[in-house]
Amino acid sequence: MIGDMVRSRDARDRGELQQHMAEVLGVVNEVVGGDPAFTIGDEFQARFDSPAQAIEASVQLHLRSIGLTRLRIGIGWGELLIDDPARSPFGQDGPCWWRAREAIEFVDGSTQSRGPEARTAFRSASPLDPVLNSYLLLRDTLLAGFDEMDTRIALGLVEGLSQTEIARRLSINKSSVSRRAHTHGILALLEARDIGALPLGGEG
Repeated sequence: MIGDMVRSRDARDRGELQQHMAEVLGVVNEVVGGDPAFTIGDEFQARFDSPAQAIEASVQLHLRSIGLTRLRIGIGWGELLIDDPARSPFGQDGPCWWRAREAIEFVDGSTQSRGPEARTAFRSASPLDPVLNSYLLLRDTLLAGFDEMDTRIALGLVEGLSQTEIARRLSINKSSVSRRAHTHGILALLEARDIGALPLGGEG
């Protein structure tokens, strides 16, 4: 995975923004793994064992950065040819990283005409790529419409809380949680998260 923050140079305090985003990366590492970390500037990278893990990390990253910044994320699935821990994070190379770079460059060039600025794209050697990318476009378009309350409800459900527990945490009625979860697409978003488990075949 390769990601970056959209228009981070426009932030009033870029250092503070990066600090907050580093905290987001740390939380995602705790709940999903992949050891996401900044590399140069506002770019971050992570390495996952499966497309499902990477796609789950991407939705968590987008959710946890709503209200903080918008993200572009490219996910590449393929072989890792070079892995030199002594040169971390730059001692890795192979089709997985080439495809991740291709994916984020596609997002960077397509957000103006094809969807929200916070976008994710996926590249592999699988014929199922168009299916995954259609899902990611619809998912990220839905996320672009989330307000703070939608986000906090979604994160509560991701954490395994019941709607009653979320209502108590947010000091709102359970009916308000249920209404938003159904009508704002939050439940649909969560129910579709297992699409990353599709059998891609090809290079792993």
